[in-house]
Amino acid sequence: MRDLAILPAACHRTRQHVSLRLDRQLSEIEVAVMEHHLARCPACSSFAEELEGVTEALRSADLVEPPIRFDVAHRPVRVGVTRAAGAAAAAAVLVSVAVGAVAGLGPGSSAPDRYLGDLQGAQDARSIQEHFALVSDGSNVTTPVTPRGVTAAEETTVAR
Repeated sequence: MRDLAILPAACHRTRQHVSLRLDRQLSEIEVAVMEHHLARCPACSSFAEELEGVTEALRSADLVEPPIRFDVAHRPVRVGVTRAAGAAAAAAVLVSVAVGAVAGLGPGSSAPDRYLGDLQGAQDARSIQEHFALVSDGSNVTTPVTPRGVTAAEETTVAR
């Protein structure tokens, strides 16, 4: 049995090219690079000779009918989107775009700006309400609120 080793990149590439050459899938430049490496690397040259011998033996052997019969299961029907479902989805998109255009949500409308303005106003109102909730006596002094998890973390990690 051969020892398994990590090959240098050039040897790895050359061994892949040896196999590809046997299947006539290399360009002339790739063949030249491969042959140049094989001329200098005895390990890859030995590999190429062995692989070429095995390939030649397999290709020259007679085809044999297997003694047992294999039943190959048919592939399941491909699950996907049918043309009707695709057409229905496209129609739904067109209808939603048309309804949006009629409702004034298309390009150039001010509806998104109004929505963002309302959203900002709601956030400002909430932050003011939170502020007044923190200062219940009407004074301008706010007490710092530290989340419980932060306090626990400080107690365990910071020496006081």
